[in-house]
Amino acid sequence: MAKEPLLFVHGWATDSWVWKEVAKGFEERAAMVDLPGHGGTITWDEPSLLPAVKEIKERLKPFGRTKAIGVGWSLGSMALIASLADLKDSFKALVLVGATPCFVEKEDFPWGQPKALVKRMIMDMKKDPAATVDRFYSLNFTEDEKKTRAGRSMMERYSYPGPISCEGEVPGCFPSFKYDELTKALEALYMTDLRENLKSIDIPVLLVHGEEDSICPVGAAEYMGHRIRNAKLEVVDGAGHAPHITEPELFNKILHEFLARL
Repeated sequence: MAKEPLLFVHGWATDSWVWKEVAKGFEERAAMVDLPGHGGTITWDEPSLLPAVKEIKERLKPFGRTKAIGVGWSLGSMALIASLADLKDSFKALVLVGATPCFVEKEDFPWGQPKALVKRMIMDMKKDPAATVDRFYSLNFTEDEKKTRAGRSMMERYSYPGPISCEGEVPGCFPSFKYDELTKALEALYMTDLRENLKSIDIPVLLVHGEEDSICPVGAAEYMGHRIRNAKLEVVDGAGHAPHITEPELFNKILHEFLARL
């Protein structure tokens, strides 16, 4: 099995906490990225993925010339794809969870969110960001997943103002989000189309996608699987947008099998 470091990149309006169950099997290899505005060190000050790419680049520096395996979820997956333009030699493989190359729908890409819905969400973020992200978290799960401990745990952690304590972490550990920067990140999702980037990816890619993902429909992953020359798609039956959270054992099994083939 490959022993390269695993660089974990979370999704929108979350942080590296979302990887805690997955990372338990990779303690010595796991490196976490907190994106700008989500606890990271860089400011998300423009409606593009460039700030996220800069954060990833900074986190890669300690590895020197050692290639990493990027593991991204949703926005984190898009950031990893975008980073290949400048950091192609920094990655040996990618694992993309709940991924899409284009968050909003296009005439020739029906697997995105309606433009009007995302525009409204951006407006809502500017008016009442806490309530807007609260509504978003439940969308990550199916109705059955919302009733599970894993689903409830994520929604409780991120729902404003967060839990008093976080399962052994320091009291008052609600993430230090900067909502204006989260809004810029959402604007980046609205503006970004990475479909042309897919054909230039020449490293192994594992796509893991929930069958019932309503944020990034599984058709987006199938689209990517057909256009990345060395991609493998694993669809998790009955899962929503966060199979690494709701099905951590199955996800880790899929991940270990992929790493064993590198």
